Amino acid sequence: MAAVSAADPQSLDAKEVQRRLDELLWYHTIDVVPGAVTRGWFDLRHALPKIPFPDVRGRRCLDVGTWDGFYAYELEQRGAGEVVAVDLPDMRGIDWPPEVLADPSFDPTLSDEQPRAAGFHLVNEIRRSSVAWRGLSIYELDPATVGTFDLVLVGSLLVHLRDPIRALDAVRQVVAPGGHLLLVDYIHPSVNVLGRGRPLFELRGEGSDFQWWLASDLGLQQVLKVAGFTIDTASDHFLLRPGEHYPATTFRAHTRRDYVSRALNWRFARDATFGGHLHRAYLCRPRF
Repeated sequence: MAAVSAADPQSLDAKEVQRRLDELLWYHTIDVVPGAVTRGWFDLRHALPKIPFPDVRGRRCLDVGTWDGFYAYELEQRGAGEVVAVDLPDMRGIDWPPEVLADPSFDPTLSDEQPRAAGFHLVNEIRRSSVAWRGLSIYELDPATVGTFDLVLVGSLLVHLRDPIRALDAVRQVVAPGGHLLLVDYIHPSVNVLGRGRPLFELRGEGSDFQWWLASDLGLQQVLKVAGFTIDTASDHFLLRPGEHYPATTFRAHTRRDYVSRALNWRFARDATFGGHLHRAYLCRPRF
């Protein structure tokens, strides 16, 4: 390994960094150092210019549901004064559907998988980052324990929550006066078409992928309104694209449903990437 300056993680040997990254499974695709990238399930790097980030220089920021830390490390790179990243310490806190928990063979801790924050901590070590990780559910956010933040970012999480209103109510409590929520979440293309000007949702609540409320665009906007937020800026639609290690089932022969989804994604996002998930970002502030 090349000589490393304690103050300069960019001088790390990229091949050695890549070797260490490849020892783990990743959700996010993150450029860790030049020439070394996490091989994630999903890739959002192309969408960063579309997301309406406010100026976070010197600000205190919170990334909720951080997983590998894609947004947390992006906020740090943008000059945030302090970044706190929260996520579940293990999978027991997931909003598992009742039928999943009723299966006696199901392990809600997913104990045979790598620790939830393993990727985050490896990136943190390699980058010598100051981002702080805390094991918390979004429902547990409380200014008495975490303080308040100039920006709270919630990415691709509401779709996996049984009670998104309760979650956003907790988020609102930790937004500092004058601060913002940046919500980035999934929009279900077929529900968006069927909504025709109405806030519409498809309720799932089945299966181990723990998807709950599949929203239309207006559905997400109504959730934000009910939870006490005003939308200042909404991004263009974009796709959460498959990453290099997207689950292998995606690489079967494409079905008719796949082509329909691709056509709908093109309609809204002008992006026809197979396996992409339609998203939109909303920069909001509390109404009360």
